[in-house]
Amino acid sequence: MGGKSSPSNSQMVQFEMEQANEAKQKEADRQARLNVGKEAIDKLFGADNFGTDFYEKYNKASLDYNLPQLTTQYNKAKQDLTYDLARAGTLRSTAAGQAQGYLENENAVNEAAIRAKADTDTASLRQSIASQQQQAYNQLYATEDPDVAANTATHMVANAQIAQPNISPLGDLFKPLVIGATGAYQGYNDQTTLNNALKTSNPLSSGSGVTTY
Repeated sequence: MGGKSSPSNSQMVQFEMEQANEAKQKEADRQARLNVGKEAIDKLFGADNFGTDFYEKYNKASLDYNLPQLTTQYNKAKQDLTYDLARAGTLRSTAAGQAQGYLENENAVNEAAIRAKADTDTASLRQSIASQQQQAYNQLYATEDPDVAANTATHMVANAQIAQPNISPLGDLFKPLVIGATGAYQGYNDQTTLNNALKTSNPLSSGSGVTTY
């Protein structure tokens, strides 16, 4: 009787070896594509584009916008305090020193808050960029196409590089100090003291309003 002969053991072994080698080669090619894509993504999101200088510049942009506003408000609060103390006749009193100390402390607290927000915003930017890098990885693993993933990453990087802090004018940072009016008439009569105090750019202290680092 005629019929098809069954493959020999050697033929089966040879076929399985060929299949295994083919699968191995496919996986090697796949890993090579993934490595090419990952290297491209890592370079795009690396230190050349998002190094220390990039984040320091972002942080500085926030401080450069907000700290001058703090200085302006601080100087205005100082001037108002000088007027109020002079009108109350307490410009040279212990109460004046206490009021000055309160104002200085309030200024320091406001500056610390501004710097903390700049640091927090910068940290959020770092997290956002890291998240975008992970998105590029995910696309690479899903498509296994390094060119598509690299193009997507390039657009992400371009947008991230022009990111600016979310800034807006500061509200009123200094609470008005209530100065007693007991000595108000004496204060008005002490015109020389008032005039001398108002001639200086810093009538209550020789230090600057904001410490720069």
